[in-house]
Amino acid sequence: MKRNRLMIAVLITSLMLSGCAVSEKNKDKKADEKVSHKEQDKSESKKKEVEKKAKEVKETKKETSQEQETQASQVEETPVVTGISSMFTDDELFAFADETVNTFYAERMSYICGTQFSVGEGSYRNDDGYYVAVSDPRIQTYDDIENVYYQKFSRKYPICYDKPYNLSPLTKLPFIVVDGQLYEAYSAICINGIGCKYTVGEIIKKTDDEFWVRLNNYCELDNSTNQTDITCSFVWEDGGWKYGDFNNPEFYKVG
Repeated sequence: MKRNRLMIAVLITSLMLSGCAVSEKNKDKKADEKVSHKEQDKSESKKKEVEKKAKEVKETKKETSQEQETQASQVEETPVVTGISSMFTDDELFAFADETVNTFYAERMSYICGTQFSVGEGSYRNDDGYYVAVSDPRIQTYDDIENVYYQKFSRKYPICYDKPYNLSPLTKLPFIVVDGQLYEAYSAICINGIGCKYTVGEIIKKTDDEFWVRLNNYCELDNSTNQTDITCSFVWEDGGWKYGDFNNPEFYKVG
């Protein structure tokens, strides 16, 4: 009997110890699982934070790129004012042209007609007519005319005096050289007509260094406008204004 009781006591003790061991293992397992969950939560949180920062950086770059594109577009859309447009308003250009155009015309005609330079007593006559010796100290040879001409006229356009025009009496050369002496035709004519002058109608074109105007051929005698298809230009050259092109389809188209 005593032996049976002893065996029962040993069995009970063994079961209790086994149960404690299982309980400790379960506790350890739960603790490990708890730690694992915490680490996983921490890892997920860190991953989300990294993804959030990456998204913010991407959006910032996108906004910066869009802003740069907008600024570039604004720069491209804003015209850059250069040349004579940055120095003069259209009103100033118009006023200059209106004040200068008739001087421009007279100066140009003096080369075409052969009346630009002072003359002496010598003269020469040929089949074209009567020529007078040039006495201007600046002009010794035919080539010297070009040097004087380009002081007021732009080099962008061919010299206007070196060939005869279609309109009589401008059918002869205004300057000739005989035995080394330069002569000019000295044609006393007025192409414009008595009481007529040019007035500026409008500015029709501009570049960085030149602007064109349309002219009216105005007659003061009867307040009438005879022609409106004449144009001329002025060129900003060598730090100042020079005469440019002059186009009168009726009178100055050379064949």
